[in-house]
Amino acid sequence: MYRLLPTEEDAREEDRTASGSTFDPESSTPRRPLQSMAQKFKSIAPSFLYPGGGGNSSSSSSNTSSWRPWSITPGAGSNNNSRSRQRTNSNTSGRNSRSQPQQQSHGFGYQPPIKKKEYKLDRLFTKRLSRLFGILFSKRSKVLWLYFGMTLFCCLNEGIVYYVGTIPSRYYKVLNDKDSPAFFRLLVVSLFTVFLAGFGKSVISFMGDLLSLEIRRSLTLYFHRIYIQPKLFYRILTMHDEEIDNPDQRITQDIDKLAVTLQKLVEYLIISPLSIVFYTWKCWEMTGYIGPLCIYGYFIFSAVTSRLLINPIVDAIFFKESAEGYFRFLHVRFRQFAEPITFSRGESEAKTAADDSLETLLCSQLNVIYKELPLKFLQQSVSYFGSILSYIIIAIPIFLGHYDGTPAADLSAIISKSSFVSMYLTYQFSQIISCGTVVSDLAGYTSRLGQLMEALDMLSTEMENIAIDYPHEEALSMDSSIQFDNVTFSTPTGELIVTGFTHRFEAGVNTVIVGPNGSGKTSILRVMGGLWPYRKDVIFLPQTPYMTYGTLREQMVYPHKEMASSVTDADILRILKLVRLEHLTETVEDFDQVYTLDWNKMLSPGEQQKLAFARLFYAKPIFAGK
Repeated sequence: MYRLLPTEEDAREEDRTASGSTFDPESSTPRRPLQSMAQKFKSIAPSFLYPGGGGNSSSSSSNTSSWRPWSITPGAGSNNNSRSRQRTNSNTSGRNSRSQPQQQSHGFGYQPPIKKKEYKLDRLFTKRLSRLFGILFSKRSKVLWLYFGMTLFCCLNEGIVYYVGTIPSRYYKVLNDKDSPAFFRLLVVSLFTVFLAGFGKSVISFMGDLLSLEIRRSLTLYFHRIYIQPKLFYRILTMHDEEIDNPDQRITQDIDKLAVTLQKLVEYLIISPLSIVFYTWKCWEMTGYIGPLCIYGYFIFSAVTSRLLINPIVDAIFFKESAEGYFRFLHVRFRQFAEPITFSRGESEAKTAADDSLETLLCSQLNVIYKELPLKFLQQSVSYFGSILSYIIIAIPIFLGHYDGTPAADLSAIISKSSFVSMYLTYQFSQIISCGTVVSDLAGYTSRLGQLMEALDMLSTEMENIAIDYPHEEALSMDSSIQFDNVTFSTPTGELIVTGFTHRFEAGVNTVIVGPNGSGKTSILRVMGGLWPYRKDVIFLPQTPYMTYGTLREQMVYPHKEMASSVTDADILRILKLVRLEHLTETVEDFDQVYTLDWNKMLSPGEQQKLAFARLFYAKPIFAGK
């Protein structure tokens, strides 16, 4: 027998609910149509993603609605067992609406409110990024090996690049000396060297693409492992935390964008520390301390300015990705509810909602474009001024007389080589500055993935701490009953549903739970079914059955796909006749034929419900609930 006992948290929740009211999710008001993009952008931060912001929101009045308690009638329906009927009393709590700021709502275009929170380069970003790196550089991942391979090729290619960079100074020398044989020898060598440099760059780019692919594979598999778990998968999707929006987008899109961003950073910065040390030494040799000092001072000024310009972009990119997710989710809902929209003649409302969400998305993109403008201006200025700075650096020792008496041909070669060394050192620093936009993107994606990891960690801990007593693993099969003993339970958001529920469910006794919508009938099944938590020998039929992709045989045994081979054709035919789906044998060519067409489109809603019962008759559990 299973015995579910109340916890201290239940008691605290009951006391809290007794003194206050809870949130009614239906207390929302229609949203006004969005203004033009130009008007919207004027107040973009407080308005387009923070519903009710800017001082225009009003609070809904507290409204207490009285709910009728549901009742349980044991033994309802036909029952061949001559078991005794049972009666039960239950105490249920009504649900009251809580005073809450009004949210913008517009039919299918509804967007949950997003907390006005800043996302920037700080300790939390570093912590989240370190955790992602820990996943990427684990023993299971190939990221570390690809990183070492890229480092090796970058070092070899940098040697070739340095030789290519000094070739112009050699041309100055041979042309001033009018040495034609040396010129042709240098021409052959330079062509071969340029070919090697191009080949090296292409190999590095190729390995960068492989690195991006491996980063996405490693992170996606990790998130699949922690996200698609019993109970967690459902809980995270039903969480009403405004910050955890669209987990599917974070896994399918944000990880991909993070992988591409990390690839760019690696290609830019993988060899930069060694290159900076090497070219600093070369610059010191040719210009003295004044050359490196000027370049380092220039870089520090650029880096500090860039740092100040990055933080606003991180925030904007975070909310742009949120708007992207809502826009995509809206179109997914259109596809999912195409039939009811058409029956209800709701195309006009759907179009308005789609246009509304699109304008919100475009406003967020426009916000990013405007905030990136100063940073891009800084990056371009740093890049172009670097070429002028290289000549200023070599001009100082020349005017100070350090190269007096040097032949003109040699001096021109020195100027060419020095300008290359100074420009390349400046280029290495400008690459770091140019990474500002990339780093801002990285911070935005890291924040979104970090939030999802932290939410999953929190839910995982909550599931482990649920106070449910299972004395023996085989208790249900031995006693054939489930006992609720003064149990109180709530929704994932903490909304109190039922208090002090006591009842014993016996195997073989049909029980009907009767009550109005939202009174907690399905919540009891969720408690029994493991969404606090699930145990073997109990099966629950969801109100909307899930149709998996694959064969009819796999549909029958879902979710135990590995057992498909053990089900005979005769068993399938018998069960199909039992639920009056024998006509499917005419629709499908073979029970093992894989259909690319969605089963939701092949079967009507009623047929899907019947197929859910077919799964029930195949599994033969002790208890079944719907």
